[in-house]
Amino acid sequence: MSLEPAIVMLKRTELFSGLDPVRLEVVAFTCERREYAPGATLFEAGDEADCAFLVLDGEAAMLARDESGAARALRLGSGDLIGETALFEPQRRLTTVRAVSSLHTLRIGRDMFQRLIGEFPEMAGAVASRLAGRLSALGEELTVLGGRLDESRIETKKGRNVDE
Repeated sequence: MSLEPAIVMLKRTELFSGLDPVRLEVVAFTCERREYAPGATLFEAGDEADCAFLVLDGEAAMLARDESGAARALRLGSGDLIGETALFEPQRRLTTVRAVSSLHTLRIGRDMFQRLIGEFPEMAGAVASRLAGRLSALGEELTVLGGRLDESRIETKKGRNVDE
């Protein structure tokens, strides 16, 4: 099977988009291709997380429960990277992911990913740059949410003062 579809998907993925074509080819070559039938489980909540999955083709559903215990589902498709935090540190899966249709993925193992980062410092720099950008964006979102929370508290306090 040609590496080209995997390389194209890796390049579209934020985490890998800063890598040069040769490094993308190395990543695509060293990753394992996996196929899942509709209804098959990629992983269950509570499983050890030792890899990420890049969806090459097909659809999957990420299933989780919110604080109230209500079930939530997120549809995943071509180009989605599932479980990327597992590439950086050992942890347990928080969600269950199942194939909705015939699903083709690229399994990116943490050990392999860490080895590539060690062997190619420019890859580590590109990945670090992407992660720093994402952390910065998250910080901005938290600042906006904090401002909204403060506004809500002020309005609640004003309402209490009027009622007293």
